[in-house]
Amino acid sequence: MTHYNGRAAAVRVVAFTLGVLALAAHAQDNRPPAAAPTTTAADISKKLDPTDFKTRFEARFEHWSTQDGSGKEVLVPRFEYAYTRTAAFRIDVPFQRINPRVPGESAQSGIGDVAVRGKWRVFRNESLALVLGSEFFLNTASDRSLGSGKYLVAPMAFAALNLPGTDTSLFPMVQHYQSVAGDSDRSNVSYTQFRLYVLTRWPHRFYTLVENQLTVDYERNSRVGFTIETELGHFLNKSLGVWVRPGIGLVGDQLPYIYNWNFEVGFRHFL
Repeated sequence: MTHYNGRAAAVRVVAFTLGVLALAAHAQDNRPPAAAPTTTAADISKKLDPTDFKTRFEARFEHWSTQDGSGKEVLVPRFEYAYTRTAAFRIDVPFQRINPRVPGESAQSGIGDVAVRGKWRVFRNESLALVLGSEFFLNTASDRSLGSGKYLVAPMAFAALNLPGTDTSLFPMVQHYQSVAGDSDRSNVSYTQFRLYVLTRWPHRFYTLVENQLTVDYERNSRVGFTIETELGHFLNKSLGVWVRPGIGLVGDQLPYIYNWNFEVGFRHFL
């Protein structure tokens, strides 16, 4: 029987975290020593505005403790290219490792389903913005256990609402995932996710982001899942930010994308 190695997962999380911190320290050390700090609260606020698109590279490492007691680890490099402040394209290339607790099955690792997304800001004023777009998931997984076996289309819409007199913004979002082609022997995919992000900007270039996610799976009799993730992030300068993000699954037994708990670390660099 293959058992999930929690110690090995912890080592990988720590190693990636140290790598992020080392990168951050390197970026700090390479600044001209005589230069005065130029990062302002307004700079950070713009970086955290998901409706004001900017070209960036980021990477995250995520560990899941799944409902069957096994473990899942994902490393996702992401590149987003902003054609303008109102239109952008991005690509995610996930590398995964699945540690099952099933007799006779060994751990699998490799590339998962590549995702590409296009989005367009259709409206914006001082207090409200609206973005439309769609995401496409390609059937690229190197092993059956690492992907859905389907091509998915996932249209989405989200808004940004700045709360007057505060440093907090709300981002409600809806996205529907639907399989359109792929392996005939794999289950179809059809579910909708409703998300509410609560972003608060704090002094000294810190921020918190709370993500509430409700999932309705139509292929499983409209079964519902719910997760909460809380992100603590810090901008080290105008271009580089790091974060940690724990989460917990509250509702959704047997839904494959609802975990018991997860933990994520990552960085983003604006170009």
